[in-house]
Amino acid sequence: MDVLLFGMVAEKAGAISIDLEAGSLVELRRKLELSIPGLERLSYVIAVDRKVVLNDRALTGSEEIAVLPPFAGG
Repeated sequence: MDVLLFGMVAEKAGAISIDLEAGSLVELRRKLELSIPGLERLSYVIAVDRKVVLNDRALTGSEEIAVLPPFAGG
């Protein structure tokens, strides 16, 4: 699946997306942290189909996945 990366996460990865296969969010988070050096030290959330998901859930591979750093609004 194509995982979109934003902000500091994209900077760490040196790319705006990464291709990974994962059957769950827990597995995806583990693979992301193995693929992007230093990611485990950043605060980030994962959005599935444009909704932030905080708990584990199954992934089919057809979802839109985005990794978002902390952000502030104003």
